[in-house]
Amino acid sequence: MMNKISLLSLLLIGLFGCNKKEVIVLDFDVKPEKSSYKVGEAVNFLITGNPDQVMFYSGAEGHKYAYKDRTQAQSDQITLEFATNRRYGLDAQQPQSFRILASQTFGGTYTSAGVNPADWVDVTPAFTLSGTQSTDVAYVSSGVVNLTSLTSLGLTLDKAKPIYFAFKYTGVTGSTQPRWWVNKFDIKTTTTDGQILSVASISNAGWTSVKVLATSPVSWIFGTDNILKFQGGGAAVASNQVWAISSGLSLTKVQPDTGVALKNMTTRMDAYQHTYTTAGTYTVTFIASNVNIYGESKTMKEVQVNIVP
Repeated sequence: MMNKISLLSLLLIGLFGCNKKEVIVLDFDVKPEKSSYKVGEAVNFLITGNPDQVMFYSGAEGHKYAYKDRTQAQSDQITLEFATNRRYGLDAQQPQSFRILASQTFGGTYTSAGVNPADWVDVTPAFTLSGTQSTDVAYVSSGVVNLTSLTSLGLTLDKAKPIYFAFKYTGVTGSTQPRWWVNKFDIKTTTTDGQILSVASISNAGWTSVKVLATSPVSWIFGTDNILKFQGGGAAVASNQVWAISSGLSLTKVQPDTGVALKNMTTRMDAYQHTYTTAGTYTVTFIASNVNIYGESKTMKEVQVNIVP
């Protein structure tokens, strides 16, 4: 009886051993058709093999494989630039109708009672604001200002803490109250290796309109056009003091670099084209993989591409 059981066990082991499923070993390679291309010329990458999946990292800013998992970056070069369009009203009648303030002590309560002016630093003098414009599309850049340089205005930056920004609107009834629009708000950090990374933009800064003067009839509006708008009003409109306050922004948090999924197992790809808009030498990374229920086989191929003016 024992001999029969042993024989059966051996037969089962042999049967399963012969039918063992495995991940198909990768056969993959990639190379540019030529070593040098001009700016704006499509780089043609030749692909051999047919992996189930391919990811592509161009090597351009924001798309480097080496930084695909990076979520934090330390820097002493943290800049802010915004852009404004002002229409209507006169400074003589409506002085300082638009200001930009910063705070690292704001408690995050977006109500008139929750906004204590003592928590905020007026950093407007460091920036350029729009004069009165004749069209809606004439925006004026504030200039690019390093936030770590604003100590003379009273802002001593603690990079370990979140920072809040506010666009403060003040209008007084009795004369035309200016209209202010903001279509750009970019905070960027420059890493020690010279990379310029986005920390926040107007679309993700999380704006909330707060009527600090509770009787204010107008609110800041942020719509799908990604423009922050305060409409002001005519001479009969009641006085306004309304702040557009951002969410708490981390000055060290950055978005990981991203790649592009080129194919899946249902498609075949023998070439891929990508166009660079800036001259330089790029380290391009392709990640190929075969994946099924039995496991995963993955390989990485890096190639250099020289882009000339």
